[in-house]
Amino acid sequence: MANVSIADSNALDVAVFKRLMADMPQAVTIITAMTEDGTPVGATLSAVMSLSMNPPMMVAAFDRGSETLACLSQGRPFLIHILGEGQEKLAYRFAGKGGAAKFYEIEWSAAPCGSPKLPSAAGVIACRVVHLHEGGDHVLVTGSISDIEHPAEAEPLVYHRRELRPARNLRAAA
Repeated sequence: MANVSIADSNALDVAVFKRLMADMPQAVTIITAMTEDGTPVGATLSAVMSLSMNPPMMVAAFDRGSETLACLSQGRPFLIHILGEGQEKLAYRFAGKGGAAKFYEIEWSAAPCGSPKLPSAAGVIACRVVHLHEGGDHVLVTGSISDIEHPAEAEPLVYHRRELRPARNLRAAA
């Protein structure tokens, strides 16, 4: 694999890169955690993926300014909620800034790890932070999986071509 220097990457057409990335369907997730003082934090992310099956691990890319990243940087456990059909409003709610206000009027509960658990997700993955890796304007958080929930009937939500849609509708968007 070739190394790309910073000079090479500056020559990229950012608009073309963004369009290309928009063509890649991504799962829509909300990552939640609880700060040391008991304040819930959460963020919508589409840059989340499995890293390893043995041991089971996940990786998520956070903007450097993320409140949730600041919490995870302290080693706090976290939940990855894979959103399902009908959770578009929740995805948008957690996409911006807002701190604990994102959790107002949402029925959430504390998971065994202490992180806020949101209702009706297509899947939930409990993790503990094992590594942080800086990468450009983002930080990759590697998490070791401690528990999973996967209701079989759930239809996952994806982000594709700058829109949220049920995964089954990808063919219609092509």
